[in-house]
Amino acid sequence: MLSNLLENSKLFRHLVEDLPVGIYIVDLERRIRFWNHGAERITGRLSHDVVGHALEDAMQVCDRRGNSLSGEHCPVTMTLNLRKAQRCTAFSLHKNGHRTAVRIHTLPILEYGDAIGGATVMFEEVFAHREESSGPAMYGCLDTNTGIPSRRLTRAVLSECMAALEQSHGGFGLLRIRVLGLEEFRAKHGPQSVVPFLRTAAHTLRHSLEAENFLGCWDENEFLMVLTSASPMMVAMTGEVLCNLLNHSEVSWWGDRFRIEAEASYTVASAGTDLETLLREMKPSHPIGTAKAAAVASNNSGRLRG
Repeated sequence: MLSNLLENSKLFRHLVEDLPVGIYIVDLERRIRFWNHGAERITGRLSHDVVGHALEDAMQVCDRRGNSLSGEHCPVTMTLNLRKAQRCTAFSLHKNGHRTAVRIHTLPILEYGDAIGGATVMFEEVFAHREESSGPAMYGCLDTNTGIPSRRLTRAVLSECMAALEQSHGGFGLLRIRVLGLEEFRAKHGPQSVVPFLRTAAHTLRHSLEAENFLGCWDENEFLMVLTSASPMMVAMTGEVLCNLLNHSEVSWWGDRFRIEAEASYTVASAGTDLETLLREMKPSHPIGTAKAAAVASNNSGRLRG
């Protein structure tokens, strides 16, 4: 039944091929039998490169902690074994190396006599609306290497946020993430050699942050995020999650694959805080793991290292 559906149903292909979400079908051996245009767009992998191959060759996904969702933890495997639909949010590895947050929904394909013949998977980007603007309002304000707001625009956003604090008496989280090891790489291979690392890091961060949070460039090899949360624990945990995702992103350089290493400093802004003082408060501290996250509530500043 699965083979007949894929080989003979032109209507099926016409309806599914151009949907704005990723859809793929696997057989009982977890080989990909169908891969639509949406799946190509989200993963960067073309249909002719993945159809007929094992699922892991096309969809390398992990959870927020960077744990691989493979084997028994794979939602597709669970669907094939349990014959039940599965839903989860995970982070897919794009062909270019960055991580993308995706919602995954799997369905079993039941054939005659309720025998299972495979699984259908639909997935979509969680933060698809975070694509960088190309309109005239952003002209000249985006960093040319990463496509996200430049340092100048980031500082302007920070100044506005600080001014708003005096009226609202609220607070916001500030997170600074630095990509490590680029100084040595730049000295060895030239200034442009680090651009893929920064671009991949920016894409991972952009596709892993909720829309209400701001992401922009800061110092060399650094990114700055303004978070709506004013909870020190939540800001610290967000930094840890983002570092984990960056550490599971990859960069290709002349045929070699490199993992990104990053660390994050954080603090929480409140009314009456000066911007420069706030930035100076982001001092190095000991790494914070999940088991220690509760301790952050008593300390507004610290450093995370993924």
